[in-house]
Amino acid sequence: MRISRFYLLQAVVFLALLFLALSLFHVQVLKGHYYRDLSIRNHIRLIPIEASRGRVFDRSGRLLATNRVSYDVVAFPEDVTPEVYPTLAKLLDMKEKEVRYRMSAGREYPFAPALIKPDIPKSLAILIEERKPELPGVAIRIGGVRHYPYGETASHVIGYIQAINGEEYERLDRDRFGIHSMIGRMGIEKYFDDTLRGWRGGEQIEVDARGRMVGVLSRRPAEPGSDLHLTLDLDFQQKIMELIKDQRASVAVIDLETEGLLAMASSPAYDPNIFVSPSASARRLSVLTDVQSPMIDRSIGAAYPPGSIFKLVTALAALEVGKITPQTRFFCNGRFKLGKSGRVARCWFEEGHGSINLYQAIERSCNVYFYNVATKLTPEEIAKYAHELGLGEPMRLEISKLAPGLIPDSAWKRARFKQPWYQGETINMAIGQGYVLVTPLEILRLTSIIAKNGKFVDPHLVQNNEYEESSRDRVAIREENLDVIKKAMLQVVESDYGTGQLARVDFGKLAAKTGTAQTPPLKAHGWMTGFFPYKDPKIAFVVFVEHGGSGGIAGARIVKQLIELWKGSYVPKIA
Repeated sequence: MRISRFYLLQAVVFLALLFLALSLFHVQVLKGHYYRDLSIRNHIRLIPIEASRGRVFDRSGRLLATNRVSYDVVAFPEDVTPEVYPTLAKLLDMKEKEVRYRMSAGREYPFAPALIKPDIPKSLAILIEERKPELPGVAIRIGGVRHYPYGETASHVIGYIQAINGEEYERLDRDRFGIHSMIGRMGIEKYFDDTLRGWRGGEQIEVDARGRMVGVLSRRPAEPGSDLHLTLDLDFQQKIMELIKDQRASVAVIDLETEGLLAMASSPAYDPNIFVSPSASARRLSVLTDVQSPMIDRSIGAAYPPGSIFKLVTALAALEVGKITPQTRFFCNGRFKLGKSGRVARCWFEEGHGSINLYQAIERSCNVYFYNVATKLTPEEIAKYAHELGLGEPMRLEISKLAPGLIPDSAWKRARFKQPWYQGETINMAIGQGYVLVTPLEILRLTSIIAKNGKFVDPHLVQNNEYEESSRDRVAIREENLDVIKKAMLQVVESDYGTGQLARVDFGKLAAKTGTAQTPPLKAHGWMTGFFPYKDPKIAFVVFVEHGGSGGIAGARIVKQLIELWKGSYVPKIA
């Protein structure tokens, strides 16, 4: 019995040794390369180097968007000991469970650093470095954070950047995006994200058993993004923002020689820095839920009824198809009866303007005159020339989220409402009411085309950008008819009967058109657009005041100051 037990014990020992030998053979021979690689990975860390984002300058080289130094707390969870969690949580003013969560969440690959807290104060970064022996596996990563030095000044143009989400990370190029990378969300930042973004680099570092760096094994530098130079003039932009402060309004000014925008201001605005700072969540929520809608760029991000500014389109359509001449007269007694329906439409001037020609009708913005013109036109004829003047047409402006305008006709109405078009809708269309919607920048383009005698205009924001040539150089409108409109626009300001006389300046002749778009039960929108100086136009402009009342008052007051500011701060043109 004892002998049997002895042999049994021997057999067990033999089998155990055989199993151990086979295991060692498997590990050392069959899986040797695998475990050697794993061993190497255990003491080699891959540290991504984010590329510096390209900067954005104004036309004179002043920084509108740049990068400041940031200090991020990162950790290699494989090297972190249990004692680190409470110490680090206390230093960072975080809950320990949040630190633990961030240790495990959001890593690009095994052994990659986990982001614990971004953009900490420099003094705290120094303190963490001083206490490094207590914090194995914890490191300070020096990087860059987007910074907008002028805050709200040109926020709608520049836009902002924000961290990518999980879905974006899965589909984006890993050579350019990490799990914590930022991406352009609006404006120039979004439109030129690929240009502004560089290419990530990286470092291979060797660490010891306690996670402390021993040395750098290899390094691939990051490639910074390209800079952009805008056509905006910072001083001019700031002054215009001040003009429209505390209003829901938009102002845009274009250099007619270069077709570059000198200013494109929208109010209220927002500070793009709040979308970069992790500590600004309360401010972000406040802006995003603000009933004044500061996130909307009122120059391009929303479309509105243009009111009487659209009379310029109606006049050109009627001139082009030969239904009127500049001297065609209609009598205005303040009322207009539409056909057999008996419907009465009124002029804004209840007493009536009397017998007036086209020049006087535009000068005084007579509704009744254009009601009469509308009876001679179809909606298709009006729409044709609206499109010819750039309304409701695509715009190549280098910015995200351009709202489309709407130029209706009978086919559009049938498709949209399954209803026929009525003549009453034509007279509404003729004065820029009804279904007609435009953006302020579309009106600026229309005005620029008139000022440049029919040359088609595509406003732009970036200097020296390679633009695809427009499909047309000129609009199909005769210069003599454009000249009629220009002379009438001069009278709008310079005549004692003109609706825009409050915009008059004493150092040159200004041509313009006012608009007051009814939006019952709310107060009307106020518009004014034009160019200056009259004989040799240098700039064109558009002013829009949402629910601001009469364009001849709300718009004209801003225009007068705008022209004075431009004269005082004009800078050499840049292509």
